[in-house]
Amino acid sequence: MRFYLITAIATLIILLTVLSFRQNVWQTNALPYDDEQLGLDDQITINFSHVVAENTPKGLAADKFAQLVKEKSQGKINVQVYPNGILYNDENELAALKNGAIQMIAPTISKMTEALPSWQVLDLPFLFENEDQIYAALHGELSKNLLAELSIINVHGLSFWNNGFKQIASKIEPIQTVEQFQGLTVRVMPSDLLVQQFNLLGAQPISTTFNDLYKKIQNNEILAQENTLSNLYSKGFYKMQPQITLSNHGLLAYGVLMNDDFWQSLDESSQNVITQSLKEMERWQHEQAVALNKINLQQLQDNPNVTFHSLSELQREQWAKTLQPIYQFYENIGNPQFLTQLYKDIEKTNGNF
Repeated sequence: MRFYLITAIATLIILLTVLSFRQNVWQTNALPYDDEQLGLDDQITINFSHVVAENTPKGLAADKFAQLVKEKSQGKINVQVYPNGILYNDENELAALKNGAIQMIAPTISKMTEALPSWQVLDLPFLFENEDQIYAALHGELSKNLLAELSIINVHGLSFWNNGFKQIASKIEPIQTVEQFQGLTVRVMPSDLLVQQFNLLGAQPISTTFNDLYKKIQNNEILAQENTLSNLYSKGFYKMQPQITLSNHGLLAYGVLMNDDFWQSLDESSQNVITQSLKEMERWQHEQAVALNKINLQQLQDNPNVTFHSLSELQREQWAKTLQPIYQFYENIGNPQFLTQLYKDIEKTNGNF
């Protein structure tokens, strides 16, 4: 009995010694797990949701932004981009941003006009003659005033991105005269000014989300739309609305927005990385939009099922004259000083891009 007791005690002592030795070895030679874990805890993730395809001006810009931020922050800030409305559509993305479900969005200007009516200044038709004027409007004094207005709704404004000139795509016939708009069902974004635009033309404006648009065209609920060539091509709208009028009547642009609480939570260094990345890519983004719309134009022109039409000088004057009252409409619902500032920004350009 005594023998077994001594043996058990000896075995216990040996076991404790071995375990103690292994613990010391583990502590000495283990990988720096704590340091790595601390690095992961320090990493900042920005969830960036948008509703268009990756191969569009906004999609390319979102990916470029993510790349620049990662490089400038040395991996500290990670931007996760969710395209094609994977997380939220263009009706609920602003609410998701404000409640902190996501950190960044880039909605069209028109989507912001319900909360900020003055933003409709960029929805006015026949404002711009060339891309240089668009760049001046999106990155001049007006843009600073528009971004500052976001504080009203507790959102932090960062920048504006260009998509390009809007055209008219139709399912049945080419739209060239004002008379051809009569009774036509046309998709519009939720902007009072855009609704008024098509009311003045005699059309029947129908508001629908970007994600639902394809199905409504298929069901013949919507026969025409205004959109950029890049959106018409990337989403395949041209397959159902192959009559495209190159009207260049309006601008499609995006506001780059961030949840304000999230922005305020960032240290100054991280904020600088974000603002510097956006500043660095301003001209790049604009030129990408211009180039991509040209590429998509050529691709669509090569498609035998798509037919392009242009406006004669007389037809363009007819459109502009019919839509002239919309400027007074904006001054009644928006900020007339913004329109004055827009004209000043445009006048600073020399007309060459």
